[in-house]
Amino acid sequence: MRPPPGTRQHAPLTPTAQLLMFTFRAWLIEIPVAAFNAFVLMDLVYAPRFGALVAHQIGMSTRIAIIVLFAYFIAYFAREYSARSLLLAGVFWMTLWLLFEWGGSLLIGRPVQEILVGWHVEHGYMWPYVLVSYLLAPLLVGLALHPARPIKPA
Repeated sequence: MRPPPGTRQHAPLTPTAQLLMFTFRAWLIEIPVAAFNAFVLMDLVYAPRFGALVAHQIGMSTRIAIIVLFAYFIAYFAREYSARSLLLAGVFWMTLWLLFEWGGSLLIGRPVQEILVGWHVEHGYMWPYVLVSYLLAPLLVGLALHPARPIKPA
């Protein structure tokens, strides 16, 4: 069947492009979830009860769990993927968050020293672990929970 005149027929997305599209959509949906975790739960619930550092640790642990959940849905909705494309999705997801966090923080005039506080794992902060979770969760979840999916070598 031919498309109506004046319309373009789009080529179907490659499996990798589709995986990246799902990753982008997951990131968009995750923004308000992460904001609720940080600004409501961490700042208003955990911090008054346990202090700033413990609130950060609880919030970042919660965020890692949320990342795994979102990675599950990314892998679930992707028709097919390879280990390489899952790792690419992780790099893409982590990069989106780095651009969002740094760009947004600098845009509102937040000092770099304040941004870097969460990077100090030697003081108990967990932001680097969150970034590693973004990087590796699609790969680990895709390989562990969906071994029946077509995993093609790169």
